[in-house]
Amino acid sequence: MISAVKQNTTLDYVLRVVSLSGLSLPSFWLGLLILMAFVAYFGALPIYTDPPKGFWNTLWLFSIPAAVVGFRSSALIMRLTRSSMLEVLRQDYIRTARAKGAPARTVNYRHALRNALLPVVTVIGIEAAFLMGGLIVTETVFNVPGVARFLVEAIRWRDYPIVQNLVMFIAVVAVSINFLIDLLYAVLDPRIRYAS
Repeated sequence: MISAVKQNTTLDYVLRVVSLSGLSLPSFWLGLLILMAFVAYFGALPIYTDPPKGFWNTLWLFSIPAAVVGFRSSALIMRLTRSSMLEVLRQDYIRTARAKGAPARTVNYRHALRNALLPVVTVIGIEAAFLMGGLIVTETVFNVPGVARFLVEAIRWRDYPIVQNLVMFIAVVAVSINFLIDLLYAVLDPRIRYAS
């Protein structure tokens, strides 16, 4: 949103380069770069070897793979939000709100962002389902004993009941995310509430 409001400024260019790099770097390559940086600067590998002791150690250990997985999705969402905001900021009702003297914060957050978020929410739902399938590489790089890695091991050992259960679990998570996205449409767009 900041990139759209401050279009063609230095901050906009920096954010666009960061988002382009997020779309260009595969998650496994970014994970390997982060591991090499940790070894070079801290002399330690942030990979799962023993169960972490305490909440903060667990959060620290899982935040690095989560950032690696989420970097591409956040870059995609940032670019989509920017383009959607730019489209909405050029609409007549935004110019009318500014002409009436509404504060810039109200125009940007209440009027523009709320309408720009509808396509973004759709992509967030698709990306959340896509992330479930792309976790195997990141879990392998960081040695995390997760669902995707467990699924691949079950396929390798031909343990069909485990494969069926894990596929059903992933499907339930994907359907639940899509259901929550549909509910979020009604929160963001009042026209959906009054249509029924």
